[in-house]
Amino acid sequence: MVRLDLVEMTSREVNQQLKKLIGTEPDIDIYNPHSIHNFATALIGDGKVTVHGSTGFYTGGFLEGPSLIIEGNTGWYTGDNMMAGEIIVQMNTGSNAAPSMVGGNLVIRGNSGSRAGWGMKGGNLVVCGDVGRWTGKMTLGGRIVVLGRIGEGAGESMYNGVIHTLDPGVEEKLGGNVRLIPIEDPEKKELEALFKQYDIAQGVDDFMSIVPAVYGRHDYSLFEPTHTPKSSLPKSQARG
Repeated sequence: MVRLDLVEMTSREVNQQLKKLIGTEPDIDIYNPHSIHNFATALIGDGKVTVHGSTGFYTGGFLEGPSLIIEGNTGWYTGDNMMAGEIIVQMNTGSNAAPSMVGGNLVIRGNSGSRAGWGMKGGNLVVCGDVGRWTGKMTLGGRIVVLGRIGEGAGESMYNGVIHTLDPGVEEKLGGNVRLIPIEDPEKKELEALFKQYDIAQGVDDFMSIVPAVYGRHDYSLFEPTHTPKSSLPKSQARG
């Protein structure tokens, strides 16, 4: 295990150290994070990073592979454009969690602000508490799960993807161009597996699903990169 004390380190210095350590050290512990911004940005590889405290804006942006555990809170844009891996926030996040998320899992044990999952393209965003307005706005794919209350304008202008909610008042909070349907059996099994993975004690039968009003109405295609992800390249090529 490696211990990093951030009391006198800048964001750039922290990220440089993390990129050197990830993949060679299985466990990295972070102390005195002082709500640092841009923490673990574009971190690629395997390993677990545990933050004993809170972080600021853009935590885990463009993450590709590692497990990032935040024992406190995070600021806005947690998991921005996240590609793979997982981020677990033990308390709350600010607004715009998981914007344009492509893959991986972001689990928030507490509450999240407005615009959670804006423009998501893939992956799973799970909020165990409440979320603010415009959750899942303009999503292109992926799954958002909200165990608590959901704000107004939920799912506004969704193209694809799904929002699973337990909020009994959700029908009055739907955004435009979406509809509410019962959760389907295959989705129940997927949620059960996800909840088991993250020790979330919640049944799945009572969830409702927010989905686009009409599937196939919009003519679009998701960007599919043709390059090989850096995480699968030898280190010598990945640096180039």
